[in-house]
Amino acid sequence: MATIRLEGLSVFGHHGARPYEKEAGQRLEVDLILEQMSSAAETSDRLADTVDYDLLYQLVREVVESNSFHLLEKLARSVADAILEKFPFRRVMVRIAKQNLGWTTGGRAVIEVTRERTA
Repeated sequence: MATIRLEGLSVFGHHGARPYEKEAGQRLEVDLILEQMSSAAETSDRLADTVDYDLLYQLVREVVESNSFHLLEKLARSVADAILEKFPFRRVMVRIAKQNLGWTTGGRAVIEVTRERTA
């Protein structure tokens, strides 16, 4: 089975526990690790046997932009659930990072959620 990794997807959303995070919004970086259910694309070389990366990005962007959560954990789970609902993956890992924590020393927060298809 192939594993697809999409890294550094840049999206903008209004998420966070602090009022200023929701008001101003912020750029988030999303990484996806997607375990395919079929290995057909490995031999067929057909887009129809895998997933269009543009469609994945559009879905991630839609979930991030159309919701406003207090916690990145909830956002990551919502992204993972939306991917499993729309695409035939066995397992989805969503990692979301935000940079602007308001600390003068820099740093970033990173949340990682893994969801698996049931039955």
